[in-house]
Amino acid sequence: MAHDERWTLMSLPAAHAFSTADREALMGSFAADLERAGDLESALDALHQTLSGLGFSSFAYGMASTPRAQDGSFASPIVKTRAFPSRWDRHWSHLCDPYYRFCFTTTLPLRWVDVQAHERLSAGERACVDHLNDKNLHYGITVPMHMPNGSFAFVSAISESATRYETGSSPTIVNALFALCHQFQNTSLRRWLWHQAADTKAWLSTREKECLSLAAQGKTSDDIALILGLSCETVRSHMKRAIVHLNASNRPHAIAKAIQLRLIDMPFA
Repeated sequence: MAHDERWTLMSLPAAHAFSTADREALMGSFAADLERAGDLESALDALHQTLSGLGFSSFAYGMASTPRAQDGSFASPIVKTRAFPSRWDRHWSHLCDPYYRFCFTTTLPLRWVDVQAHERLSAGERACVDHLNDKNLHYGITVPMHMPNGSFAFVSAISESATRYETGSSPTIVNALFALCHQFQNTSLRRWLWHQAADTKAWLSTREKECLSLAAQGKTSDDIALILGLSCETVRSHMKRAIVHLNASNRPHAIAKAIQLRLIDMPFA
């Protein structure tokens, strides 16, 4: 289907007009786009274009081959976004994200407004919600996807306004969103191996890996700053982010987990 022939929210007279035939046509077009995609990033672009036609202006795709650590805590997902605000995740952590936590209680789409209204959100979770709201990431629907091999993925589709969100929350649109997300995930797993799709080393930045690697060699923050030509404060900032990304409790714990996950090399004795 050519670009100018794609279904768009504005082209639908009303939400109920999005019939089964319409959804099948949309999914057929999306399937063709996925088959033409040469890699995961191209497939994410195709998903973005399709979700935009349903009224979702941006989205996040997250994945974790092992969603829980051995101690039962949530492992850091790999998150890829389209049309998100820059530095949206500067003060965000999956550890305090209620939308992420609620994914493990259901297989059905989650409306963010329902999660926001939940009376048992912790102070940290409410702070996370407020942070995302400040970034205009308020009107979302998350589709959790639990794989048979124990891995996990999700798509959080965001509407830019309450009006579009109300339309996007209609059962017909949510059903289409649910089907598209699972179609995307199934195709991604079929066409690209999980470790290639997830790019597990991507969730530590180059600087974070450099700082951890040098710390593993016994270097202090002052040493690392001198070696990398950075300020001590910048080094500490990279270390703090690495600790959060690895779900570690402190610097030695982060180093141990990074070595275990082969994100950095074991230092020579």
